[in-house]
Amino acid sequence: MAQRFWNTLSEFVILVLIAFVLALGIRTAVAEVRWVPTGSMEPTIIAGDRLFTVKLNYYFKKPERGDIIIFNIPNQIKKETNTPFVKRVIGLPGDTIEVRGGKVYINGQVYEVGAASMPEYIYGPAKVEDGMLFVLGDNRNHSSDSHEWGLLPEENVIAKAVFVIWPLDHIKVLK
Repeated sequence: MAQRFWNTLSEFVILVLIAFVLALGIRTAVAEVRWVPTGSMEPTIIAGDRLFTVKLNYYFKKPERGDIIIFNIPNQIKKETNTPFVKRVIGLPGDTIEVRGGKVYINGQVYEVGAASMPEYIYGPAKVEDGMLFVLGDNRNHSSDSHEWGLLPEENVIAKAVFVIWPLDHIKVLK
C-alpha cells in the first residue's frame, strides 16, 4: 500500500513538473496573455483588456502594416515603467510617413484604419529606416507613439496581438 502511494505521488510530481516546464516554454517562446494598461489603442483595445499574443509569428516573418504589436519600450523614451507598449504598425522600412490635415499618408497615399481617430497633429514627412517601424496608437491624439518619440527598432517587437480575450463582452479577433 505504501509503495503504491509513493508511486502515485512521484507520478503526480513528475506530471506537475512537466506541466510547469511546458507552460514556461510556451509563455517564453510561443504565446502569452498581456494586460493593456492605457487607452492608447481605443476604441480597438480598451484599457484593462487582456490580449492573447503570439510570439512565433515574428520568428519567421517581419511585422506587416496594420499588425497590432506588443513591444519593449524604445531607449529614447524616459522609462517610468517597463510595461511593454501596444501599437499598430503603420510604416515599414523604406516608407515615407506624413501626418497632416487629420490624415496619415504612406508614400503619398492616405492610409486609414477604420477605428482610428483623426490625428490633430502634423508629422513628417519622414522616411522609415531599415530595421525600424513607425507605430501609432488608434487613439491617435492620446498615444505615446512614433509621432512623439520616433521610430521603433524591429528588435523591440515581442509579439503580435491576435485576440481580445477578456473581459467577455470585448472578445474579438484583432485586425
